Amino acid sequence: MTATVVIPIYNDWVSLRQLLRNLDRTLASHWELHIVVIDDASTEPRPGDLLDEDFAAICSVTCLRLKCNLGHQRAIATALAWIGSTENTTPVVIMDGDGEDRPSDVPRLLDRFVELDGKMAVFAERTKRSESFTFKQFYRLYRWAHRVMIGFPVKIGNFSVLPPESLEGLIVSNYLWYHYAATVVRTRTPFTMLKTSRGNRYAGTSKMNYVSLVRHGISAIAVHAEVLSVRLLIGSFIITCAGILALCVMAWIRFETPLAIPGWATTVTGLIAILLVQILSVAFTFAMQSIAIHGNTGLIPVRDCPLFLRSAEQLMVKAETRLEAIR
Repeated sequence: MTATVVIPIYNDWVSLRQLLRNLDRTLASHWELHIVVIDDASTEPRPGDLLDEDFAAICSVTCLRLKCNLGHQRAIATALAWIGSTENTTPVVIMDGDGEDRPSDVPRLLDRFVELDGKMAVFAERTKRSESFTFKQFYRLYRWAHRVMIGFPVKIGNFSVLPPESLEGLIVSNYLWYHYAATVVRTRTPFTMLKTSRGNRYAGTSKMNYVSLVRHGISAIAVHAEVLSVRLLIGSFIITCAGILALCVMAWIRFETPLAIPGWATTVTGLIAILLVQILSVAFTFAMQSIAIHGNTGLIPVRDCPLFLRSAEQLMVKAETRLEAIR
């Protein structure tokens, strides 16, 4: 059986070499792999001995180089758009190139994909993370905020297997430009999850700092901006109703009962009224902006991502392989 593996890379050439070795060793008995490396405008040159191996499972390696650094998610979008334009008929595995997505989990994801007759995407659901304590606490806070704002927690990332039919739908969605996993959910692509643990980096340190991580989280939420705007409107309506009720109670006490009203009640009443107007204004403005953005298609990956592609170089292909699946 044949699969295409997408691996975004930014200067992690040492990790990529180790990843390819482990992938080949892990899947040699059952799968043939076509590797698509998406080089996000690395500043370090690709080593000449990157593929000095006798691979058993890996049939070909293609390197897509971007004209400028676009970031992790946009690099993935560009690679998926390129694969989709080649009439791909194989399942597509998306994984990081640093080793944190373990090669040993790839056959498990592919086996689950086959069990489901290739009709559903399969995502790795993290049950154990390898990051620092501080990162884990911020991630828990982000998951809570995501649940409050969008209605469901974050459970999936990039590590996944996509059916070729699902790929066709994703690469025509402008949301893919911002966040791959959120776009799968946003476009109602059928998927299931498989519990996995996060691995450790092969070499070096992560290129993601806290600013990048926050931006990544905001991008996931932005894909669901319409849901967020509706929840904001509902929340502001509830707060407004509570505020109006409080104002009515104060007015009733003032005019219908002999109870004394403290001197600061008038000031509090005015502040509550101003606050309610501001809450409604912000919620309504955000909702209108979300509708306007939704009407603007923006960048469509299959149409626009090739503009950012500098080259597509085939680094390795076995002599007996004809690459019928991705030609």
